[in-house]
Amino acid sequence: MKPIGGEIAFKEENYQSFFTDSGRSSLRLFFRSFDYKNKKVLLPNFFCDIIEQILKEESIAYEFYNVNSNFSINSDEINNKQFDILYVINYFGSITELENINLTHKILLEDNVFSINFSNNHKAKKWYAFNSFRKITSLTDGSLIKTNLPINDSNIVKQQATYVDYKVEASIIKYNFFKNDSGSENGYINLFKKGEQEIDKQNIIYSISSSSLHKLFSINFEKEKEISEKRFNKLKEVIAFKKIVPEYFTFFTLELNSKNNFINHMRKHQVYLPYFWQKTSQNNEMYNKLVAIPLFSNYSDAEFNFIYKLLLEYINNQS
Repeated sequence: MKPIGGEIAFKEENYQSFFTDSGRSSLRLFFRSFDYKNKKVLLPNFFCDIIEQILKEESIAYEFYNVNSNFSINSDEINNKQFDILYVINYFGSITELENINLTHKILLEDNVFSINFSNNHKAKKWYAFNSFRKITSLTDGSLIKTNLPINDSNIVKQQATYVDYKVEASIIKYNFFKNDSGSENGYINLFKKGEQEIDKQNIIYSISSSSLHKLFSINFEKEKEISEKRFNKLKEVIAFKKIVPEYFTFFTLELNSKNNFINHMRKHQVYLPYFWQKTSQNNEMYNKLVAIPLFSNYSDAEFNFIYKLLLEYINNQS
C-alpha cells in the first residue's frame, strides 16, 4: 500500500526547519529574530542555568512558574501571570500538558533538548521549538529547530563552532585510549573541558558541523529507540521510581533523597552520570533529588549493565 494523504499532513505541519550548532544557539536565534525587548518570558523553575544566562545577555525580561515533582505545571498559576512567551521544557522526552493554558496571542517556546524529533503537539499558532543532539546522541554538535514563525536565519554563521574541534579531538583520543590502550584519560578529559569552556563563552550562532549533519542522517533511530526502551524496561521492572514515559526513552529518572551520595557512589567506580541540573536562582526540590540514568547506545551493553549493577547495589544498601 502506498502512502495516503501525505501531502495533507505536510501542509498541516506548516513549519520551517533550521540547524544550529547547539540548543543554546537555537535559543539565541529565537531572540535575535524578533524585537523582544518589551516582552516577558515565563520560565519553569527547574531548568539549566544557561537559559537564564542567555536571557540576561539578550536583555530579555522574565519571570518563573513552578514545576511539580512529576513535571506537571499549574495552569491557573500561569493563566494568572502576565507574559508574552511561555517557555516549556519537555523533560526527558515527556510532553508537558498545556490543554488548560490560554495561549491566545502568546508564543509557545518549547525546549525539546531530550528529544530526537518533535512536532507542534499543541497546535500553537505561534510556535518555536528546538532540541540538542549532542545531549542525547553521539553527535559532537547540532540542534534542530522547527517553527511556524518567521526567522532571520542570516544570524546563523555558516561555519563550524570552535568548540567542535576540541570535542572531535577529544573523542579520537578517548577512542584510542579505550580501544588501543594509547594516550591518557587526562588527555581527552582536558580537551572536553576546553570544548565546554569554548561553548560557555560563545555568543555567535553557528550552523551544525558538516560531519555531525552527515552522521545525523546515518543514525538508525528505530534501533536507538529499541535499545533505549529495552534498558528502560529492565530498570522499570526492579526499581521503584517516578514514572516518566519519554518518546525516545533517552533517560531513566529517579528521585533520591540522597542524590549527591548516589552521584559520589557512582564516581568512586568511575561512572560519571549527567547532572540535571546544578542549583540555579530558583528553589525546586528536583535540583536536590532528580537522578537520570542514560539509556542510549553511547554506552555499550556492558557499560549499561555495570551502571545497572551499581544502581541496584546503592539502593539495596539504602533500604
